[in-house]
Amino acid sequence: MHKRVGYAELVNSKLRSDKLLARRDAVRLAKLKAFLGQHQHASQWSACVGALTDAARQNIIPSSEMVCDAIRRCGLKGKLDVARHLYTDFHREINKPRTLQVHVTFMAACAECGDFGEAHDQFLRLWRRDAALLKNNDKHLPVVGADLTSEYLRAAVVASQRRRGECQFNPFSDEEVAMEKKGDKKNATQPWEVALKEIQSLQKDHAWFLRHNALTPIMVEHFARLWEIGGKWENCLRFLRLSGQQNVLIPPEAHDAAIRVCYRHGKYAHVVEQMRQMIATRSPPDERSVRLALLSCEEWTALERTGLKQQPDSWVLAVSLFDAMRSNGVTMHQQDYESPLRSCAMAGRWEDAMRILDVMRKDNRPISSQLYRLLLAARIESCNSFEEAQRFAQMPVMQNGGIIVYLALLRCCMTKRDWKNFDRVNKEMRDREFPETFDKMRLLIEAAYVREQWHSVLMRFARFESISRYEEKRVLEDKVVRAYPEDFDMPEAILDMVLASYKHMKNHKDPVVHTAYRGALKRKAKGTEKLAFSSDEAVTVPSEDWMFSQEEREKKIPPKFF
Repeated sequence: MHKRVGYAELVNSKLRSDKLLARRDAVRLAKLKAFLGQHQHASQWSACVGALTDAARQNIIPSSEMVCDAIRRCGLKGKLDVARHLYTDFHREINKPRTLQVHVTFMAACAECGDFGEAHDQFLRLWRRDAALLKNNDKHLPVVGADLTSEYLRAAVVASQRRRGECQFNPFSDEEVAMEKKGDKKNATQPWEVALKEIQSLQKDHAWFLRHNALTPIMVEHFARLWEIGGKWENCLRFLRLSGQQNVLIPPEAHDAAIRVCYRHGKYAHVVEQMRQMIATRSPPDERSVRLALLSCEEWTALERTGLKQQPDSWVLAVSLFDAMRSNGVTMHQQDYESPLRSCAMAGRWEDAMRILDVMRKDNRPISSQLYRLLLAARIESCNSFEEAQRFAQMPVMQNGGIIVYLALLRCCMTKRDWKNFDRVNKEMRDREFPETFDKMRLLIEAAYVREQWHSVLMRFARFESISRYEEKRVLEDKVVRAYPEDFDMPEAILDMVLASYKHMKNHKDPVVHTAYRGALKRKAKGTEKLAFSSDEAVTVPSEDWMFSQEEREKKIPPKFF
């Protein structure tokens, strides 16, 4: 009887003691939570870490949210060693398994610190552990999900940007030279390249990774920025196109990255296309993308004009962006006025160019004489008669216009098929010893074809071929000015004119005729660069060189000697 009473008293005292301890731990945990709430700033990371360590010594187990908050603050202040201690040793001390949120937070801390090496090592450990657990248990929920992968990609983006900034500040450091001499390619590999290869290999070899890592807008943005940092504009555009086909929401930051990398590589048509997609999907671009698109519209309009496109349409986007910048109160620079004006002038839209010129006057912007000449040249080209064009050409601002005025008069005469005045203007240019530019050469070839002067077409093309080759070689060897390949290109339409003219001159004895034909075939064989997903109708698939070259054909099919 006394034993039962004593045992009951012991049990009751144990229950009361457990309740008191639980109440005390709850009070301490509440005080810890309140203390952490009062120290929310990242600079107070040491106080938070000290509070968590002191609580663990008193057998108080902090929640995962508290640990995540401390790791996040350490990451913001660049204290990755402390964050790693909380992530590994601290959890081992309190004997608590790490939750998914803890893994994601530590990966985010690696991204904030720009330490891709730590992030990559941890990412490898986690996905290998998930792969091993999934072999034994199909219902296992992998830790490497969309959130963790997004932070891993962000760590690669931050590390690549920092390394690129260091390379721009110090392009040839002693360490890089030493690594290059030793051939240590492993250490020289860029973070963006390592991250993309790792993700691509996981997507290819592990089906579970695809199931638990569906593309999200944040992942699309990080992928696009990694391709941008690597300078892989084709891969960036292809990835965005595939993401759109999978009905993945593409954030505007991804389009901005594609615009930057395409502009950096001179792919102005793709910049214009990306901006049109953003306008169609109502994705807000940043100011830099808008300014790059304005410049790309100007460059692409010039290429459309050189390529003899009947209805150039890049100027429409330039005017739309110009009006949108003014209506949204964006700070306007001088280039933001001049670039759309030049686009309209080159496209022959002199009315829209005049409207932009009036806006420049209202905004008290300086207007150079070159802009006036460019606008009046567009007006001259659209004149209904040569007399009207001559009146505009005789304006004071056009007196020293030089080649711009004469080319505008030639185009006006060609549009109206006024060959008498065309020849007169051309003769006047020769008498005044004006240099014959590539634009004039192309124009003369087109005029000769329209007038059915087949021999003249071939002669002028042969002359263009000889001069352009010499000038291109000189530019590449001297390296005084930057080489622009499009300056030495010949539009597909003119190449077709040359090939069509040769049909009428096949039996001509002049060797220059056949030289011009072979030159046109060689340029035609090169074709124009085209992506598999390009939507530009004017772009053609490049033909193989061996179809037109005996030497290349013999390399692929060796001759047989009997």
